[in-house]
Amino acid sequence: MDSVIVNSLNPEFDPVAVVWSDTIPADAFQYKNGKFGCVLYLFAEASTCGRIAGGSRESIICTGGRAALGFGTDFDASDEQLDLHAALFSKGIKSAYNRTAYQAEMDAVPKNWRSMYEYGERRHCSAELAREWILHEFPRYDIPSKYVLFKPLSSTDSDENVRAIIFPVNPDELSGLVTLAGSVMQGTDPVRAPQGTDCCSIAAFAYAESESAVPRAVLGMIGADGREVMHRRFRKDILTLTLPAPLFLKMEREAGDCLFQIPSWKKLFGH
Repeated sequence: MDSVIVNSLNPEFDPVAVVWSDTIPADAFQYKNGKFGCVLYLFAEASTCGRIAGGSRESIICTGGRAALGFGTDFDASDEQLDLHAALFSKGIKSAYNRTAYQAEMDAVPKNWRSMYEYGERRHCSAELAREWILHEFPRYDIPSKYVLFKPLSSTDSDENVRAIIFPVNPDELSGLVTLAGSVMQGTDPVRAPQGTDCCSIAAFAYAESESAVPRAVLGMIGADGREVMHRRFRKDILTLTLPAPLFLKMEREAGDCLFQIPSWKKLFGH
């Protein structure tokens, strides 16, 4: 897919399309069934290596990763699971209602996860707030497609089921995209910075924005996990801005006569 935004912005890292699909290319990068792998590295593989990457309900074993991509939500499949995830998203074992059960779960996870289980992710200051987020704030999807693909935008066809476009951006690129997004929509809030896991910011929250009357861009990689991936695969100053497909198309139509063409923008980049 040729993009006016990409041609005008000339970003350092390749934008990535999030595609719902019933097939996956034979040479695509995906995790082996039953082996843990973070969704964020699938996105990174597509952006930094130019490879198609993806996952299914079988190959994504992380509960949060499956929920983020739209393969169903198991956070509250039972009272025990709700307690576990509410504690994990808040302050770990000291937030758990049933500390004995939580300790058993913590003892069973791989050693490199245990500190996360012990201390929690601290996305919420209490298990009560975490429960409210799980039950009422998290966007829930059980998509009809078998796979979610991360494809370099340049290798994506216009007839594919593209749900969002992820732009890895430095501060200057972020400023340009936010300005362009704000220029095609009413109001003063073109960007959403949702509380939640970083994999959700590049998928589930973007899905939800696509369905709103005024879709907003979604800022991502602002959590500890996201920052770790950025440090390893991109650079320390890189964030993501995910554009829901309807917003991306509006911005595409405007991109040939927008901020990117005025002298002050060109001066910023030394053009």
